[in-house]
Amino acid sequence: MKKYFEFKKGIFSKPQYIRAVDGVSFSVNKGTTLGVVGESGSGKTTLGLTILRLIEPTSGIILFNGRDIMHLNRDELKWFRRSTGIVFQDPYSSLNPRMRVKEILERPLKIHTDYDEKTRSEIIVKTLEEVGLSEEHLMRYPHELSGGQQQRVAIARAIILKPLLVVLDEPTSSLDVSVQAQILNLLLDLQSKHELTYIFITHDLLTARHISDYIMVMYAGKVVEYSTTREVFTNTKHPYTLSLLSSIPIPDPKLKSRRRIEITGEPPSPLNPPKGCRFHPRCPYAIEMCKLKEPELLEYSKEHFVACHRASELDFTELLKDITSFFA
Repeated sequence: MKKYFEFKKGIFSKPQYIRAVDGVSFSVNKGTTLGVVGESGSGKTTLGLTILRLIEPTSGIILFNGRDIMHLNRDELKWFRRSTGIVFQDPYSSLNPRMRVKEILERPLKIHTDYDEKTRSEIIVKTLEEVGLSEEHLMRYPHELSGGQQQRVAIARAIILKPLLVVLDEPTSSLDVSVQAQILNLLLDLQSKHELTYIFITHDLLTARHISDYIMVMYAGKVVEYSTTREVFTNTKHPYTLSLLSSIPIPDPKLKSRRRIEITGEPPSPLNPPKGCRFHPRCPYAIEMCKLKEPELLEYSKEHFVACHRASELDFTELLKDITSFFA
């Protein structure tokens, strides 16, 4: 799948294209969580919005339960909307400030079901209780809630129709650390209870490890590594993933320093990405081939896909032991 945004410097200039998502392929199994990680600007959020058809892809196919959602009629698209949900990064800006909690949660029920008012009220109260809130919050406006409570309302809105897939776009990054843990555990409990499937977008690899079954690493609109969470943390094969792991802060400043894989420079512009491997200008292991030929995302071992020309020859075993020993 690809998603390009057209960009013009002037009225008479030729259009250029921001390659936000540039040829991404993956699958998510029912009831599992796929963590999507990478630096800011790697295309994570665009990917999530495109999957839900909140923005239209430039090309490619999106299959949901075996159905191509790119060619749905009005009624089928309504079914797809009911079967999916999304939780945004900033809970306050994602909630209508003029609507009370009851109205916010009732809206999807009114649009997608023919339940009477009594049934809707029962579902709303039950869903609120599932996310750790109660009836006393029904008549409050978003600004009368704390950040954690606002995100609980946003989660309740996303799951109230019992969707099959929920996209979580950094749902904890704007919350206090103590509240982050509560929200993550809540998401895990809801997944277990309702057999939800998550696409969890984050820049925090430790958060991704806590909640994800699989991890997909993106760089400049491309997937560079995809595998189980355990495999990514114990047997990573891409230098970019290794650098992300080594950048995780050490929890205790008194601990001795560890080896780090530092990458210099900035991520490439999506308007003009480099030829060959997009990571090669910053990669300490780059060779001439990396500058000339773009690596394919190939299966290095079972359920472990890597886009690197040197994946089979680079051995990060000792480095990984040193890097991950502080948060094992």
